[in-house]
Amino acid sequence: MRLATKRTRNTIQRKAVQEAIHSLAGQHPTASEVYAAVRERYPQLSLATVYRALHALVEQHAVTEMRVENVARYDIGMGSALSPIACPHHHIVCRRCGRVTDVCASAIPSPLLQAIGEAANGFQVDAHPIQFRGVCASCQVVPLS
Repeated sequence: MRLATKRTRNTIQRKAVQEAIHSLAGQHPTASEVYAAVRERYPQLSLATVYRALHALVEQHAVTEMRVENVARYDIGMGSALSPIACPHHHIVCRRCGRVTDVCASAIPSPLLQAIGEAANGFQVDAHPIQFRGVCASCQVVPLS
């Protein structure tokens, strides 16, 4: 995947951050978790550099940022061939443990998206990141204390 554009350069730092996110695919890491993974190979990299690289990758749509309990988590770009889920996807977040699970976007019926567009006076929906909330199977078997 090529990162370079007119305004941004494909730096070693950005490449290292993107590789770390790919190695953590499906885990939806925080910036600190990405930093820990990058430091294994590049111990001289600072946390600030990781944040700058993450910001640039999000701007380039190479990485997706989502908020879970007000904490930024990162995922490889929607529909990336390197994704553990081979389709554009959304996320389901467990309210108890915070676990994030991927779900294919194709599970959202197209007529629903069309109806949303029609209800918004002809607005054409071209992206729809959705975050569902619920309780995962593991947490359902553990009673609340």
